[in-house]
Amino acid sequence: MKILLVNPCFKRKIGDADKLSPVLPPMGIAYLAAVLRKEGYGVRILDLNALGFNDEQMIKYIEDYSPDVVGLTAVTTTIHKAWNVLEMVKRKDPKIVTIIGGPHPTCLPEESVKKEFVDFVVVGEGERTIAEFVKELSKKSKVDFKKIEGLVFKEKGRIIKNKQRKNIEDLDSLPFPAIDLLPLDKYRSTDSKHKKFMPILTSRGCPGVCIFCNKLIFGYCCKMRSAKNIIEEISRLYKIGYQDFHILDDLFTNDRKRVVEFCNLLIQNNIKINWKCANGVRVNTVDLELLKLMKKTGCYMLNYGVESGNQEVLNKIKKGQTLSQIETAVRLTKKVGINCGCCFIIGNLGDNEKTMQETIDFAKKLNPDIAMFSILIPYPGTPIREIIEKEGKIFVSNWDEYDNFGGKAIFEHQNNKRELMEKMYKRAYRQFYFRPEYIIRQIFKRRTLNEFISRAKAFTSLFKI
Repeated sequence: MKILLVNPCFKRKIGDADKLSPVLPPMGIAYLAAVLRKEGYGVRILDLNALGFNDEQMIKYIEDYSPDVVGLTAVTTTIHKAWNVLEMVKRKDPKIVTIIGGPHPTCLPEESVKKEFVDFVVVGEGERTIAEFVKELSKKSKVDFKKIEGLVFKEKGRIIKNKQRKNIEDLDSLPFPAIDLLPLDKYRSTDSKHKKFMPILTSRGCPGVCIFCNKLIFGYCCKMRSAKNIIEEISRLYKIGYQDFHILDDLFTNDRKRVVEFCNLLIQNNIKINWKCANGVRVNTVDLELLKLMKKTGCYMLNYGVESGNQEVLNKIKKGQTLSQIETAVRLTKKVGINCGCCFIIGNLGDNEKTMQETIDFAKKLNPDIAMFSILIPYPGTPIREIIEKEGKIFVSNWDEYDNFGGKAIFEHQNNKRELMEKMYKRAYRQFYFRPEYIIRQIFKRRTLNEFISRAKAFTSLFKI
């Protein structure tokens, strides 16, 4: 049994600035590949996003490998591209079994399984489901897919939705992702100390209740790998030349004791690396002592999910933090010498022109090294989508346009008008980044060559927003 896992192409833009798009290893399917390989199956990964294959090259690759199963993962912005791949696969060889999973198919499984070129949909975490699915598919006797939790499929024209699978409790039980199956020289980060870097997933989920987040895969809890297990993975990568690690967790700092143990193990094992938390860290999970320890062990960047500069708006989106907590966290991060990034949303529930300007002004007051502004996107499976569908209007149905950094508004709700949100999005970038004091500070900030090149490209791209 041979399985091909495919990562569809997606180049993110900040407005019209394509230079700001990172190309990151698809760690989700690297985990799936590792599980399948551990079970003894032949598996490959085809990362179309990194390799840039056209349709002919992709089909040629599939012909040469001749897989029994082709599986894809998809978020909302890549679902059409994923469908296109599966359609071409089925057109080329109808005998190939096709399966798709990821955040978007988990939210809307029927949407995918209704496609004639989609045989199966995985809902939720995929490791256990895909392993059981391939095992069943490999049987020489009659197969029974109805017993596999987390699977949706068609049978005699009917859609069968199996029982929901519980999330994996022990993340340490998973094999390390099969990064050796990836084109490692093709990846790039827009804010990395070194050109060679590796993403790491140390936990899954977040206990937050923010109304713009999709909780259908991981729920409202945070499952964590042990510090020892993380160190073991980093040690292996460190020995083959990786010194820059990007932690992709939704909330790495959820358990303070685990972070302290992780840092102490780095020190005890004399592992001298650079690392950052690439996604939003909650401001109420850090303190001065913890930040000092993180800095000591090589942490060079933390990204905070600020979202708004208006407390009433923060309350409405159920962010669970105060403006004072945000200011404290950013101040302490700067104090210990860790670069600080902050993420903000234009078009939050309860926003208007005044509150949006307050968010811009708050960003300037915080003065982080990097400020990322996005227009709210009401993704499928989120509470905010239900609110807007009931009280406002979503006027874009093309999933390709659901890119929160694209600078285009796709809904209207109360005072959040399309033209206003797009105007304030552009204003946010210009008012924050074109301040003379910010430019001067960034010019004289100490950086590695890779950081300098990345920041220079990013700054020139701002003129396209």
